[in-house]
Amino acid sequence: MSASYFLLLALSAIGSWALPSPVAAACQEIDIPITVAVPRFIINTTIDNDWDAAALIFNLTRRDSTTSADPLPVAGSTSTAVESNYTVGATLCGTGETILVLTHGIIESKLYWDPTFPNAENYSFVDAAVAAGYSVLNYDRIGVGSSSKVNALFDAQFQVETAVLNTLVEYARSLPRISKVALVGHSYGAYLSAASASQTAVDALVLTGFSGTFDYFGPFLAGSSLRVAKTQEPTRWGDLDSAYLISADAYSLAYIYFAEPYFDHSVAEWAYEVASEPFAVGELPSLMATTIDYSNITAPVYILQGQFDLSACGGNCVGLINATAATFNGSQVVDWVDDLPAGHSLNLHRVAPTAFQMIFDFFSAQGV
Repeated sequence: MSASYFLLLALSAIGSWALPSPVAAACQEIDIPITVAVPRFIINTTIDNDWDAAALIFNLTRRDSTTSADPLPVAGSTSTAVESNYTVGATLCGTGETILVLTHGIIESKLYWDPTFPNAENYSFVDAAVAAGYSVLNYDRIGVGSSSKVNALFDAQFQVETAVLNTLVEYARSLPRISKVALVGHSYGAYLSAASASQTAVDALVLTGFSGTFDYFGPFLAGSSLRVAKTQEPTRWGDLDSAYLISADAYSLAYIYFAEPYFDHSVAEWAYEVASEPFAVGELPSLMATTIDYSNITAPVYILQGQFDLSACGGNCVGLINATAATFNGSQVVDWVDDLPAGHSLNLHRVAPTAFQMIFDFFSAQGV
């Protein structure tokens, strides 16, 4: 069922639409040891410098990239599962009986859910969720931020990160007082959350920066102006291998993640200068080579979209998300909004408080 942002905004004028008053989040930083055993794709590309990065992006954005001549750099997979041990850095907040497990996208970290720029209160999903009575597990994906640094081709793969999230769901459900677990995923993290929900029992699934199609990845990849992170900023990312990539500047990031005039430039500058994190080359090819069984998801699903999302919808989501919703045919409840005044990074636009409340209202309607 679709709900227009503008209809919801009109209804909010009748009743209260304010987020709950902020409360002390009572957060703690934790390290979670995780062991996973899954087969790996064999990624047959080499990234040593920016020339290699440019060549890879060209191949991934060719007009025949979705045909039988697909130049996707995947040359099969390992014949058996590969066991690996990682440490996931996370922030655990709140005392609610329902816990929300938050998974961020690429070229970002868990700061996406809890920004640190001045006067960021209205942009913090973590603060809003805790104030609404939820517990929150906000983590850095492997290879990012406070989590284990891993090989960008062999470890940082979609099915590996899905297995990591599955384990985090088990961890969250085992915590004291917790009775329900919901997944909230953004962008690449939305695909991970959907994949996890198809394999594990969760109580609700919220997806942002997501359309379920790769049709519009071309403009996103080309517009990102990707560079080798360790040479782009050696003091910050010099320890990463050369297959970790980052946008060249704040304007490239603004093109792929933001939509004028619905954000503050200072927020986009913070997103690039502080919050951005390199993504691993192995992530997108392994995602595109994986089939997610959306029909196996039985939890209530909510798809919440900025209208002007480049990578999900080619810059205009209106009319696209209804087809996406139809793929979740195993769930009895699939709601969506496709016209929020925002680009891809929904949480970093001025509409963020409204978007947060819409998510909490959905949870409430589902008894979560």
